[in-house]
Amino acid sequence: MTSTPPHAPGGIASSPKIELEGVCQTFLINGKPLPVLQGIDLRVYRGEFVSLIGPSGCGKSTLLNIIAGLEEPTQGLIRTDGRQAHGRLGAIGYMHQKDLLLPWRTVLDNAVLGLELRGMSRSQARRQALGLMEQFGLKGFEGSYPSLLSGGMRQRAAFLRTVLADQEVILLDEPFGALDALTRANMQEWLLGLWESWGKAVLMVTHDVEEALLLSDRLYVLTARPGRVKMVLSVELKRPRRYEMVTSEAFVRMKAQVIATLREEGSRPTQSEGQA
Repeated sequence: MTSTPPHAPGGIASSPKIELEGVCQTFLINGKPLPVLQGIDLRVYRGEFVSLIGPSGCGKSTLLNIIAGLEEPTQGLIRTDGRQAHGRLGAIGYMHQKDLLLPWRTVLDNAVLGLELRGMSRSQARRQALGLMEQFGLKGFEGSYPSLLSGGMRQRAAFLRTVLADQEVILLDEPFGALDALTRANMQEWLLGLWESWGKAVLMVTHDVEEALLLSDRLYVLTARPGRVKMVLSVELKRPRRYEMVTSEAFVRMKAQVIATLREEGSRPTQSEGQA
């Protein structure tokens, strides 16, 4: 199932914030080529939440690294706002699964790290961050160190650092993967509310089918390595969304469809395994 692209005001189709065309990635392992991604086509529009899901080792995180500019593909094009994207490093927000908070810096000083690295004075950066502390559920913990925070609070602090970078595209690599089920559900609802006020484009990697469906407008399912797009699912659920939706008939039906596709891919050997 494919989705209809979002449109800009006035009914004119907007250019994707991020567009991948025919992206391939091959690594050399012990002198032998290992294809990781093969012919990936993907689009994320402004104000759209898109998730990427697939078997372990299919290249999901590699794809985020390519979009962020940490790696260059061996083949294919990457466009931002309809133009070929050069020098992407630092131009796209990127949050990893681990919060990567510096233990010797407080919540506030962790949050402003990116702004300081961009040359903003610490006092100005702190003023900007302080204005968002309540929205991120961190008010009263500005002076706390990461070791004193719960997992959910650490993730919110990491999100704040990412959002303060003020990029129009945000990449999330399993942001809730290390959290317990209850905290994870609470964080998903928190992110929904936050994202709805952003108007930013988000691309998230996750292994959690419910999470992907609850948060996303569209869902890309990748094959086993080398990763290719197997299915693009348009998530036809009304917004605003709440966690209770996971028991609805439409949600259960889409979940079964995605799981069936993942089970099919998970039963296939990867290319290296098939050659063994």
